[in-house]
Amino acid sequence: MTFTERIARFIADERLLTPAAPVAVALSGGADSSALLAVLRALGYPCIALHCHFGLRGSEADRDLRFSRRLAERLGAEFRFIRFDTRSHMRQRRISVEMACRELRYQWFERVRLETGVQAIAVGHHREDNIETFFLNLLRGSGLHGLRAMLPRRGQIVRPLLNVTRDDILDYLRAEQIDYIIDSTNADNDFRRNRLRNVVLPLLEREFPGASDAISRSLACLRGNEELYNSLLPQRSDSLQGVSPTLLHEWLSPFGFNPTNCRDILASAPGATFVSPSHRLTLCSGSRYVLTSLDSDAPAPPRLAGRIIERPLNFTPVPGVLYLDADAIPDSPCWNLRPWRQGDRIRPFGMRGSRPVSDILADARVPASERRNSYVLTLGDDIIWVVGVRASALYPVTATTRKIIQIYHEETDSDN
Repeated sequence: MTFTERIARFIADERLLTPAAPVAVALSGGADSSALLAVLRALGYPCIALHCHFGLRGSEADRDLRFSRRLAERLGAEFRFIRFDTRSHMRQRRISVEMACRELRYQWFERVRLETGVQAIAVGHHREDNIETFFLNLLRGSGLHGLRAMLPRRGQIVRPLLNVTRDDILDYLRAEQIDYIIDSTNADNDFRRNRLRNVVLPLLEREFPGASDAISRSLACLRGNEELYNSLLPQRSDSLQGVSPTLLHEWLSPFGFNPTNCRDILASAPGATFVSPSHRLTLCSGSRYVLTSLDSDAPAPPRLAGRIIERPLNFTPVPGVLYLDADAIPDSPCWNLRPWRQGDRIRPFGMRGSRPVSDILADARVPASERRNSYVLTLGDDIIWVVGVRASALYPVTATTRKIIQIYHEETDSDN
């Protein structure tokens, strides 16, 4: 199977992208992002290449910008770039250079996604990147969520190269005669990830041949374990009787409480109060607690509208709009729009099994302080839409669909 065929199979198996629909591609000019743009163009996806100039590497960063522009033009992709004042952002947020760059680029990616209506932002993480993430999270003391490392999809971010190696990528670039640039900071072992990449993992592979393959298999197992764990997680209760710190954190993390908060809550007496960025928790007698929002005004529900249309010949979904197969909807449907509740689960479109709504909101990077304002749309007992964020796999529009139900915010342009 060729490199292109492997990527096409992975995209299809993980339901990462809709064929022929536009996608934005993070393009640094390095080997991984160059291969990603090239293979997606080879697969027929209209692409917008997005390049970030962080203003940190002088003439080398200018070279990367020029190279990325030329590569996008050669591959027939639209090109956009942005210059950041990264050092100013670091000072304002009091964060590291790595974190500042991450925040800036993903914030810009999301602005472009909303502006252009592309179906997703594709990034060039590959198998070794995932192994590095596993070790970084292991060294931080992460739990199951961190140890399963990166997913093929996280919100609107997709990783089509996650099942191929760095060597696979370099072989593809050589075969296609596609050049790429090398970031000199990749050799700087002052960065934790670089020390793993350049020192630790090569040594591990030398001492234990096949280690990378084994770790990748373990990551797949951990991903499945997390899905099982989430499916068995009990719904939140207002009783702390017999509750472990881990379970309490699973219940309270959507409301901004961290693991330390949860350990302190379980060790405290009635009357104690704990405050997160969005909520207040007060301990009561009988091992119970009361959770209240810091915002005394209940959020107003979104104003939704709907209509039935004939399926267009070239159907292209608009982000933030729900599309359903009208003929598949049950007779006398019972619709309900309500705030999401802890314990709510949805079968997300493009994923296997069900997931907690709290995870869907976290994956979409909805701030903890804003998650309380999120609503779900239900049909009968099923959640079919985390409004504006993620649709369920129920009643999908397919090639055989004749009529479509569109549901959208009243101010949304839903002509597509």
